[in-house]
Amino acid sequence: MNAKKLICTLNVTGLLLLAGSVFADPLSTEPVPRTKQFSWMSLSNWYEWHAADVALAEQGQARVVFLGDSITQGWDHELWEQHFAPLGAVNFAIGGDLTQNMLWRLDHGNVEKLDPELVVLMAGVNNYLHHQATPEDTFLGVKAVVDRALDYYPNANLILQGILPFGEQPNTPERHWVKATNSLLQQLENNPRVVYYDFGDLFLEDDGRISAEVMGDFLHPGRKGYETWIEQLLFLVKSPLGETK
Repeated sequence: MNAKKLICTLNVTGLLLLAGSVFADPLSTEPVPRTKQFSWMSLSNWYEWHAADVALAEQGQARVVFLGDSITQGWDHELWEQHFAPLGAVNFAIGGDLTQNMLWRLDHGNVEKLDPELVVLMAGVNNYLHHQATPEDTFLGVKAVVDRALDYYPNANLILQGILPFGEQPNTPERHWVKATNSLLQQLENNPRVVYYDFGDLFLEDDGRISAEVMGDFLHPGRKGYETWIEQLLFLVKSPLGETK
């Protein structure tokens, strides 16, 4: 191969590698805004919800900040207003978010004037559902969100919740992924500002199945699921706030 052809080949190869790096799925630790359009959520909706969260952050009044995806965003409205709203909680979760998106939103306005006492986080399931991320990569993404939240909210402690089981049947690849990922996430409790809780068993039947009454689509909790969940979570949220009633 002559020198001119070799240079041309190297240039083409370099362009292909560059294109692959540009269009490849971003790493779980790379802050990026939402780029995926869903039938149930447009990109404009995502930006509108993020803008609404930024407006809340600019008020600087929240004692508790919830971060997450659709499972956290979907908290039953009545339960939220009855139990979390009186604690000065805000919900910055947006359905479909990966750890990459949560990082971007923290970097772009989800902090502002806020100085919360507590952050409540659940993250990672969408990294698997949309990118087939490994437990190790998902762990790194969630760790990045934890680190970023603790850095931006220096006076806050953080409740890290394990990823909830999903899929009706036990012993599936999805269930094994959840278990492996949560075993890694538990390590983040080594940080003295972080406590880790895995509420997954609350959503399981004795034989390991998930009931449609608890999770209608075997992914998102229904009213009964949220009622069961709040019985455990509320005490953990109230205690560090000094709210004993």
